[in-house]
Parts: sequence; C-alpha cells; structure tokens
Amino acid sequence: MKMAESVNYVFLLSLTIIILGNFLKRWNVISEENGRFMAQLIFKLTLPAVILDTVPYVNLEVSLLVMPLISFGFSAVVVAIGFILFKEYPREEKGLILMTIIGFNVGNFAYPLIEGIWGEQGLQYIAMFDVGNAFTIFALMYIIGAIFSPKTDADAESKVDKKEIFRKVSRSVPLLCYIIGLIVNVSGFKFPMFVQDVIGTIARANMMIVLLTLGVFLDFNFEKSQWNNIIKVLLVRYAFGIGIGLLLYFLLPFSNFVKVIIFVGLILPLGMGALTFSVEFGYDEKVVGTINNITILISFGLMWLIVLILG
Repeated sequence: MKMAESVNYVFLLSLTIIILGNFLKRWNVISEENGRFMAQLIFKLTLPAVILDTVPYVNLEVSLLVMPLISFGFSAVVVAIGFILFKEYPREEKGLILMTIIGFNVGNFAYPLIEGIWGEQGLQYIAMFDVGNAFTIFALMYIIGAIFSPKTDADAESKVDKKEIFRKVSRSVPLLCYIIGLIVNVSGFKFPMFVQDVIGTIARANMMIVLLTLGVFLDFNFEKSQWNNIIKVLLVRYAFGIGIGLLLYFLLPFSNFVKVIIFVGLILPLGMGALTFSVEFGYDEKVVGTINNITILISFGLMWLIVLILG
C-alpha cells in the first residue's frame, strides 16, 4: 500500500470510529457521563499502559531527548508572547486566553493516529513530546489559571499555591508512568513477561476507547458568545504552531520522520486539562469547551494534510 493510501486509510478509519462514538451518544447508547468514565479510564489505565509498553524500550537518542524540550519550550514562548499581546485585557479574559493558547491533547487525540501511521516508533516520539506537555498543563497552565482566576482577588495575583502545583504534578498518573518508564529504561530493568503481557493487553484497548470518547464529547452546538476570544485563541495556537513547526522542520538536523512528528505535535488540539481548570478556577467552561471542540476538528484536518504532504 502506498504511503498516501496508508495515511488516508488510517485517518478514515479513525474518523469512522469518532463518528460512531458521536452517533452512539446521539442514539443514547452512550451518555456523556459514560464518556467521562471512559476519559478517566484512558487517563488512569489505558494511556499509562501505552506509556509503560513504550517508554521502557525507547532507544534514548538525541532526537528523542529534545522532544520534551521542544514541547515545553514552545508553550513557554507562546504564553510569553501572549502576555504581551493581551496585557491590556481584563484579568478573567486574559487568563482564559493565556490558559487555552498552550497545552496539547496528546493522550486522547494523537496516540491512536500516530500509532496507526507510524506504529511503535511513532509512539516513542510522541510519548517523549508528551512528557514536556505534562509539565505545560500541570504547571504552566495551572499557574496561569490560578493567577487570573475570577475566584482570585486581583491583589493576590502574585500568590500561587506551590504545594497545590506540586500536588497536581505528582498525582498525574501518565507523568508518573513516564518517569517510571524512563527509570526502567535507563536502569536496564525488565518487567516480568506476565506483567509485560498484562500491560500490552491493556494498551491495545487504548486506540478504540480514545476514538470513541472523542466522538462522545464532540459537540457541534457551539456557544456563540465570546467568539472574539475564541478566534484569537485559534489564531495564536495555529499561527505559532504552523509557523514554528515549519521553521523547525527546515532547520532541525533530524530525519524527516522525526521532524514531521514534531510538526504534528505543535498543531494538536487543546489539552483536556484546560476544561478541568476552567471549572476549578471559575472561567467560562462553555467557551473552553467550544475551543476544545473546534481545535479537534482543525487539528484532525491539519494533521491529515501535514502527513500527506510531508510524509
């Protein structure tokens, strides 16, 4: 099968399962409550299994080690520019924009598509990209959300609960699995065969559950209020994602495969952590949910196009 045909097949297959998930919700076979359980299942079981089935066996070459740096560095640069662009905005509005221009949905979006196109080797690279993304979401995004929260007194902007940030980071199951996987990798320790088989069996369920869950949460009834802020977030995310992605593609001395993975990583949808933090800190969760839905549609199309053009 030619590369283009293979890519089209993977995306069409993935799109079909996403649409199936959406129809199952519309037919009341699966509810959004079921979807929330599935999302927790992914976050706390199947995604950690994929990580532990991948990271311990990664060959830690330079191109892999820079993936977390690119992921976190990109978000740090974008949020710094965001502070300049939106410095005159009201606190709550500024906080919502800054919180949603960074952070990627890797585990619940990219994993099944990357696995379908590039297999285990692709998973290794996107897993390392997600290490940096975990710090972006649970540290950088959380700090921004807390500082500009509508629940926070304007005089307390500089006060951030460091213990709470550490608690959030330390309780992230995927991040803990990344750390365990890297320790296992570096130490040369091997999981017993039975443990490997259990992890592998659970990991194989991840792709189907993720795609169905995306379909369940995909909502085309977009909230029409605050469209100005939504458009600004989309422009910043994708202008910088595409711009820096192209720049790195032409400048980095890595193989075409690695550079395409990096490019794809920089145009992924908004991370689900933003929706969680919008509820916790009192932002408009409907606006964040709308941004999340739109970025899923845009990123799916962009990812398909990038892989077809750049291979």
